[in-house]
Amino acid sequence: MTSYIFQRGETIQLALDAVAGDPAAVSAVTAHMKAVPPGRSGVDATTPVAAAFSIAPRAAQDAVPAGWTLTIDAATSAGLAAGSYVADARLQVAGGVVITEGIALTLRESVSA
Repeated sequence: MTSYIFQRGETIQLALDAVAGDPAAVSAVTAHMKAVPPGRSGVDATTPVAAAFSIAPRAAQDAVPAGWTLTIDAATSAGLAAGSYVADARLQVAGGVVITEGIALTLRESVSA
C-alpha cells in the first residue's frame, strides 16, 4: 500500500491518474478517508468517514496522464486528529464501478500550526 505523510492543517492533495481507458468514460468519482484505529492496519465498513475529498478533473500534460486531483482543504485537515488513515476512490465507469487500491496517510502534528 502506498503511503503519504502530511501535517495537520495543511492541504492534502493527491493525484489519481487514469492509467487505462478513456477518462471521459468516468461519470462520477468520489473519494474518502477513514481513521485507522490504534493497533490496527485497516478499517471496516462501520468505521466512519473522517473526510471526503473534493475532486477536480485534470488534463494530460507532458508525461502526466489525464486524471483527477483529490483535495482535502487545510481547514478540514486541521480538524482531523493526528494519526493513521486509509483512503480510496470510487469511479463509475461505463455502467460499472471501479474502486482503487487503498492508500495509507499519516497526519502528523504540525509545529507551526
